[in-house]
This record gives sequence, C-alpha cells and structure tokens, in this order.
Amino acid sequence: MKNPSALSDAHGRIQRLLIALPKYEEHLIHVIDLLADLIRKLPHYTLIELFIYNDEPTQKAVEEVLNRELADYFFYDDYAYHREKLTEQMKHKKCCIIKNPHDYNFSIWVQDPFIVVQEKEYGGRGVILLEPHDDMRGTNDDEIADTFEELDLYKAKNIPLSFHGGNTLVADNFILIGAYHYNESKKIIAEKLDIQDNEKLERITKFHFARHMGKDLKIIPVGNNLNRKNKPDDAPSSEPFPHIDLYISLAGRDENGAYRLLVGNPVAMLPKDEALAESMQNCINPIVKNLEAEGFQITRNPMPLTRTKVEKGNTYYCFYNNSLIEIDGKSKRVWMPTFGHGAWAEHLRKHDIENREIWHKLGFEVSELIDFHSFVQDKAGVRCVTKYMGRTSIYSSYT
Repeated sequence: MKNPSALSDAHGRIQRLLIALPKYEEHLIHVIDLLADLIRKLPHYTLIELFIYNDEPTQKAVEEVLNRELADYFFYDDYAYHREKLTEQMKHKKCCIIKNPHDYNFSIWVQDPFIVVQEKEYGGRGVILLEPHDDMRGTNDDEIADTFEELDLYKAKNIPLSFHGGNTLVADNFILIGAYHYNESKKIIAEKLDIQDNEKLERITKFHFARHMGKDLKIIPVGNNLNRKNKPDDAPSSEPFPHIDLYISLAGRDENGAYRLLVGNPVAMLPKDEALAESMQNCINPIVKNLEAEGFQITRNPMPLTRTKVEKGNTYYCFYNNSLIEIDGKSKRVWMPTFGHGAWAEHLRKHDIENREIWHKLGFEVSELIDFHSFVQDKAGVRCVTKYMGRTSIYSSYT
C-alpha cells in the first residue's frame, strides 16, 4: 500500500454502514429492531450494507423489516457483474443485502474483525479491509473480509499487527489504540525483527501502525498497562474494558483546535454496587490523566452500572460512549444508545437525558436509539455491531 488512510470513526459523512445478521433466531430480534431504528434515523445519504446468513428465515426477517420501513433495497449478487448498474443502485437505494455464499455462521460484532483503509492506488473503490495477525477467537468473523474480497466487493489484506476495530479509534490526525492490542503488536514486531530495546520497539511499533493505517496519523496508545515514564508504583495495570470504544468517544475539536474526548464516568445505581463503580473509576481515572497530558480536552459523561433485573441479577454498564458519530464542518451528529426503558426507566432515563445534554453542549444533534439493554448485557453498544465502510466530506474533515 503506497498511501493508506484509515477511515475515521467520527469525521466525514457516514456514506456506508455495515451490519451483520447471522442465522436468524428469536434471540436476535433486537438486531432486527436496531436495523429498523437505524433505517428511520440515519441520514438519507447513508447506504446500509447488510451481510446476512444465506437461508430463507434470515432473508425473510430482513426483507420484512425493510418492507415495513419502506426502505428501498437490492441484492448485491444481482448486480455484482454489472458495475455501472451496481453503482446506480448504491446511489439510490437505502440497503444493499449481501448474502454470505458460504456455510459458516458469524456474530453480530462486525466492528472488530478488520479496519477499513482507503487507498487511491488500489482498484475498485480504493478500499482495503486490514485484517490482524491473530485470529478472532471463538468466531468465524475473520472470514468476513476474505468473503468480501471473494465477492469483489472490497479488497482484504492481512498485516503483522494485533488489533480489534473496537480497540481503536481513528480521529482526524491521530488514532487511539487500546493497550492490550498495542502490547500484542509490540510482541509480534519484537519477535519478527528481533528487537530487544524497548524504546526502539515503541518507535518501530508506532511506525508500522502508521505505515498501514496512515503515515500522517499520530499513534497514541491508551490504557494502564503501558510503559510510561514516572509511572506511580500503585498505578493500576488492568484495563477498564476489553475495548476503548466502550468508554471513550471522539467529539471533534474545540474553537482553539484542541481535540475533545468523552470518557465514561462509572455511576452505581444501587448502594450495594458503589464499591464496584468506585473500583472502575480508579481504573479509568489514570487513563483520563494520561489523555489530558497528551493535550486532549476531556468531558466526563455518566456511565451507569445497573443489573439485569434492575435491583438484582448480574451487573453491567450502560455504554453511552459506544455511539455512531458524524462530524462534517459545523454539522455534528451522534446516534446514542438509550437505557431508560421499562423497569429501568426510573433509574436510567435521567442518564439518557444527561448524556444527551452533554452532547448538545458540545454542539451535536442527538438521535436517541432504541433500548440497548439486550446489547450491553453482552458488553456491546451500537458501534460494536456496525462498521463504517465509507465516509465523504463536503467540508474539511479537520474541524
């Protein structure tokens, strides 16, 4: 790749958004509900690409919701060998259904298996799906990018780095990379290049991330388990969550050019859970200090800790930060999960409103998405189950 540029997770209009629907069963009804909600609330210029398991019940479930929402759609394989007609369909239809030609099933977590980069020198749309060195354990999700290449939809390329899409956040001129995958990448590079010196290894690791994802991107590792100068002896070494997109949101630049981040602040809904929330605060707070030292403007937003049966059952966090974001000039929009529904309304609706108002104060138009409890109980938000596949900008993205 001569001039790769990783697709931003915030900047530019959302031109194409990927959603994966595995073999349809009743427990996946919340994914169908989300699809309907996104059809209603995403901009008219956003094409939804639906990668679906190829059987009759799954196709029927998808077509039923598209017809109910009056969404124009087409099947990719009807136009795969007619590129001009395919381009026209993509310009004028809301959804493109891509049927998996193989028997393997996959998960709904389509954010993680690859990172999207644009490459002008490549053919087709100039889009390449970068796949990590290590496999996606326990799923067939690492087959998705290769299937897209087989279908002549996107190119795919393996690179000798470790990453998940959810543990990276690409902004305008930098990329945040979660500590776990950054450290795993260091191990890969140390072994391949036989590097013993840690300062050199840090430099070479950042060089290789920039080489594959954008030579002008500043590489910023994020987390507690990192080699830092003057690190306190009692500093936490564990990470708050497996992926940084569960508690960090990109929010664009302020009037002075400083980049703004929203970082979740754990809040217990029940007195008996206050110790758990405090422990998570102690894990996140050092990361906030390090981000501030990097020059970021940090806004804390409430991240409630609740339970599966409101006052009993397993605990889990409400991941408001795991949102869809679009910044294009002065136009700023966010699609935010909500949690103040049903039995949780009394405890959580106030936090829906507070998070909405925080985004408003940062200049964003906010679209509140459906009840996300079914997703976060599996430790995920809307970004986890979608993937930006294309962005365009009618303004400079560096705003």
